[in-house]
Amino acid sequence: MSVQKVPKFSQSLCLTLILILSHSLAAATETKFIQYDGFAMHQLKQSLQSKEPPKIRFLAYQQLLTAADKMLDQPVPSVMEKTFIPPSGDKHDYLSISRYWWPDPAKKDGLPWIRKDGITNPATQTNDVDRNKLGIMGNMVQVLSLAYYLSGHEPYAEKTATLLRTWFISPETKMNPHLRFAQSVPGNSAERRSGILDGRLIPKYVLDAIHILSKSNHWKNSDTQNMNAWFDAYFKWLTQSQLGKQGAKQTNNHGSWYYFQVASLAYYLDEQEVLTDTFERVKASYEYQFDANGSQPHELARTRSFFYSTFNLEAITDIALLADKVNQSFWDYRSKSGASLKLAIEFLMPAALGEEWKYKTKGIEPMFLVPVLIKFDQNAKHKISAAELHRIISQAKRPQKSSTKKDNHTTFKFANKTELLLALFEPEYISY
Repeated sequence: MSVQKVPKFSQSLCLTLILILSHSLAAATETKFIQYDGFAMHQLKQSLQSKEPPKIRFLAYQQLLTAADKMLDQPVPSVMEKTFIPPSGDKHDYLSISRYWWPDPAKKDGLPWIRKDGITNPATQTNDVDRNKLGIMGNMVQVLSLAYYLSGHEPYAEKTATLLRTWFISPETKMNPHLRFAQSVPGNSAERRSGILDGRLIPKYVLDAIHILSKSNHWKNSDTQNMNAWFDAYFKWLTQSQLGKQGAKQTNNHGSWYYFQVASLAYYLDEQEVLTDTFERVKASYEYQFDANGSQPHELARTRSFFYSTFNLEAITDIALLADKVNQSFWDYRSKSGASLKLAIEFLMPAALGEEWKYKTKGIEPMFLVPVLIKFDQNAKHKISAAELHRIISQAKRPQKSSTKKDNHTTFKFANKTELLLALFEPEYISY
């Protein structure tokens, strides 16, 4: 029997094979996420499966699973549960009432309602309408799907699938794919473009959950197809309906969140032309969104000026994360007038550091700005001050320590989901 010699690999061939394997690994770990980064998600999962993940990350992971466990027994919301009926007479149509509108005291019946900016009318936040239910559904989908991705615990996937089928697929309970009656005003029959803001939670939380669920036996290809049909119909409504076209003309945070929805769905549905056009429209919006000093005049006019300034930047930086996926960076872009994200952030930082804020506000909460700061710090070439960044984060709410006298054991509890996700994904930013 003759034996053939195995040829020696050349150095260049070895390098080629390494590159191929590396590319294959990247392809295997990269998923078409909207807000998440596929590689970062893979790294996070590996970190938690290691022997010694960062302590603050592990504490956040435990709290995430605790929250997900509680959600397993919570009821599944749907648009059919509201008691107010939309003008169409169809309960499948989403309905909400604008939060800053109140009965007119000068009118016997209070109609039409009048606006009191920044003052929430509790009557608009009840389960008589759909906004709370949409928020609950979105929050549950995000928490449960992320818990499933990191733990592989199938009951989390099963519950997420039930939530999505109920809200979007089941003929008996699904929401129709439009927002004609969102943020309506009693006594005013006009459909309001500002209501499109309510829909931001759908692409922000639901699209990534579908990718995660694709690995579970509790989610079928037919489910994805039905969801895609819903998204396609909603995308067409956003971009082709008269109300959707009016939404595109909004010049404040409402416009930014409109473009976030359109960009996210265009990326998900592979509508490349619309995606590119949307990015260009967002860049063009800098000319009317920002002044030369980085201020946002449309947001400063509000009674919650600091919050809405950060809220607008949250939308734009979420769009920037999406633009990175197609190699169109926003982070260091400057408009013809010199407007940029860096200037907009620097305008807000002194207030987050405790300096006087000269505009109307109901208080300064640094945590509103923190997610924007971290996204910018991780992606922009021209960084903000590292010292100021960490000062702002340290002044934001920290995990609450509690000790028991019995065993002197200290535990941590994150005050809200923003803090929890920060500790989970970016523990290096947190000291405790």
